[in-house]
Amino acid sequence: MSGNNIKVVCRFRPQNKLEIKEGGVPITEIQEDGTAVTLKGTSQPPFSFDKVFGSNTAQQEVFEYSIKSIVDDVVAGYNGTVFAYGQTGSGKTYTMMGSDIEDTENKGIIPRIVEQIFESIMVAPANMEFTVKKYMCHLPKKSMKS
Repeated sequence: MSGNNIKVVCRFRPQNKLEIKEGGVPITEIQEDGTAVTLKGTSQPPFSFDKVFGSNTAQQEVFEYSIKSIVDDVVAGYNGTVFAYGQTGSGKTYTMMGSDIEDTENKGIIPRIVEQIFESIMVAPANMEFTVKKYMCHLPKKSMKS
């Protein structure tokens, strides 16, 4: 099992066409060590994370750092959870699904997880038995009631 129980990462998505067209400018700055973010033009203290990924970070790099070890543990029989949180339009779907599931470079975390699980099953000893289950939950606009 991997050494960390929980990793908290921050991922900035690339600007979309409308943001670029309207001259949108990023207001955040990633600190040099890649573990904190500050808001430009403020005296607010930095927000700290295990890792911060900038808007030009490849989907593969996000997967390798944040998710791959979780999937390794799942294939070894442990439970694993990947949780994406953020406001509407912040890039959760881009990170989780990608912009094109068929495009090797741009597919997101979920297609990469599925590939890694089934690649691991294919190379496992023939006498090993696997049961694959998944649970996905999307809670838009506070629609869950207790």
